[in-house]
Amino acid sequence: MFEVIPAIDILDAKCVRLKQGRYDKETVYSGDPVQIAQRWEAKGAQRLHVVDLDGARTGIPKNIEIIKTIAKHVNIPVQTGGGIRNIEVIQELLDFGVNRVILGTTAVKNPNTLGLYCEKFGDSIAVAIDAKDGKAATEGWVKISKKDIFTLAKEAIDLGVRRFVYTEISRDGMLTGPNFEAIKDFIAQVGVPVIASGGVSSKDDVEQLKAIGAEGCIIGKALYEKKLKLEEII
Repeated sequence: MFEVIPAIDILDAKCVRLKQGRYDKETVYSGDPVQIAQRWEAKGAQRLHVVDLDGARTGIPKNIEIIKTIAKHVNIPVQTGGGIRNIEVIQELLDFGVNRVILGTTAVKNPNTLGLYCEKFGDSIAVAIDAKDGKAATEGWVKISKKDIFTLAKEAIDLGVRRFVYTEISRDGMLTGPNFEAIKDFIAQVGVPVIASGGVSSKDDVEQLKAIGAEGCIIGKALYEKKLKLEEII
């Protein structure tokens, strides 16, 4: 079943959106991310995508207690990422009810560690492919690696990864529509479930992502700016 997944990005304990991942292009939507999570659940969300932006940038999860509280106070699956780079944090999040942990920088910089995580946690691990000009971005999208996204994805699959979250950074927070060709190409290349993110701004965008084979899509700014009504697209 195709999932429409609201994004909750947390920076300094507030629910925000960034433009193209830029921390200097921040819009604050709420001081209460837990209340936002409950609101999306009430509107019919099938899953939530929660990102610790402080953790993504620094490599040290800062909003973990808020994320655990969200998982406790909603009855739908929660997936989360951002600065999660050791096994203890993964275990803690899963123990507190998080359904899926998304790793990005770890996949690029520490592939052997990624393999161990996949062996231990199985389908509870997904990898974020954050694409900029065909290369993988790391550390909250602040740095661009030399590794191209297809090489990274193949290595991750060989290590046991069975799901990706694919984001086209140039589209994120811009309301300009996804890069459908890039997403379609990536889905065809990897052969495992892919959740698409970045630029979704209309019901047609959602339908097209469904048509090209995405497992789901993550929507942020379009929901917060009321360009889309969640209850009309699920």
